[in-house]
Amino acid sequence: MDPDPTPRLRLILDHTTKNPDAATTATVWNPEDELHGHLELSSTEDLGIDGITIYFEGVSRNWINETNVRIHRVLKAERKFLSQAHDILRSNISRKDSSPGAFVFEAPFHFIISRAIPCTNPDSPEQCLQLPPSLNSGEEFVDQCTGMRFAQPRIIYFLRATVSFTTEDHQDCKSLETFLPITIAPYTEELPPTETDDFPMEFKERESKVLRRSLIGGTLGTMNVSLQEPPALVYKTSSTGSSTAALMTLEFQSTSTSSNDIPKSLQGLSFTVFSLVRVKTFYSVKSFPRLPSQTLLESFSEMRLRDGIIKLETQYVRDASWGYRFSLDSQTDASLASQLGLSISNKVASENGNGQVSMTSEPSGKWISNWTVPIEVNGRLLPSFCSSLVARFYTLIVRVKVAGARQERFDLEVPLQVIHTPPSNPDSPTVEPVRERFLEYRRASESSWFSDDSLESEQDPPQYYP
Repeated sequence: MDPDPTPRLRLILDHTTKNPDAATTATVWNPEDELHGHLELSSTEDLGIDGITIYFEGVSRNWINETNVRIHRVLKAERKFLSQAHDILRSNISRKDSSPGAFVFEAPFHFIISRAIPCTNPDSPEQCLQLPPSLNSGEEFVDQCTGMRFAQPRIIYFLRATVSFTTEDHQDCKSLETFLPITIAPYTEELPPTETDDFPMEFKERESKVLRRSLIGGTLGTMNVSLQEPPALVYKTSSTGSSTAALMTLEFQSTSTSSNDIPKSLQGLSFTVFSLVRVKTFYSVKSFPRLPSQTLLESFSEMRLRDGIIKLETQYVRDASWGYRFSLDSQTDASLASQLGLSISNKVASENGNGQVSMTSEPSGKWISNWTVPIEVNGRLLPSFCSSLVARFYTLIVRVKVAGARQERFDLEVPLQVIHTPPSNPDSPTVEPVRERFLEYRRASESSWFSDDSLESEQDPPQYYP
């Protein structure tokens, strides 16, 4: 059989310095890494090469089903957010020694992966200017005309080479094109805490409710539960998991006129704390008009949300430790706090006259209990990021159920950042691509997670496909 006369084109990337085990493990590249290697063109006949261009590109390819229409239609978008080109000089094209009847040409290439996306809009948020990570999630759609693959969402990077040439038998110019996928995992930095007031429908940092002894019983008092945005989940190069903790504060203000009844009532309460990490992936077929959020979903029909969760360990709190915090204008006797077995900080005491105050009335203030909510995630997560068509954000959801009075529950949701830090030394081990298997756990409906039984169920949540 005669050999195939069609020329073959392939890109060969040098993995030696980045991943010596590239033959058995995938290579993950990071910003400021160097991509270098060579292009190889082989043929059974001599070729006249007219031009070679090699590109390093980043592309988002998303698709959605159009809503509120009679005839089903797919909307898709391709957005090239990164493109670097390298035109190969003729003097850099060499012919490799080969067997008779084979012609092999080589051309070297070299790129440096940038940290940021070129952007002409000075008002773009800082987190939207960084290079996004490689991502392929949800159901795929293949364009039958072009063969391109779209997902919900998809972010891909690749090397692309185009060659134009002529053969001895045909003077008409022909061209070939080839691709080589590249997996990118950018390093990120922790940003200042989110201004939650800018997203009034997105977060819930505190909730206040009146506690009663029973359905028709008397009022115990008002309890306020608040949750602070925790420090970021930090992944180092070698991390296979990460952990952090959030501070939760319970404040209780009694309606009882007798201070002696309050400690007994509080010690009779017990708490169950359910928590989870919410994974929100926004994707669109048009550029986000502003930083994506759940509120934007209502007005921006070209955007969708993939909503996943990671369940955290349930906490059971008995005999919570309570302290009393005096109001700044309270005129109370410090000995009263000692009598009732209360605790008061030096700071509060000094603000009330260095502890030398006279008792003129019942203490005025609140009972306080501070807890930590542990956040431990096994496995690597993508970092928080935002681009023109895709964004990944995280939140911490906490439900506190109170027993010992008429059962009440407090539902809170606060921002959570996930960051990837660069290695401390150049010899740090390479990491494998992030595979987020937790994304198979989805909401049963578009309703809030708070109204979803999966928040408290020990079973895996039901499936929801937008």
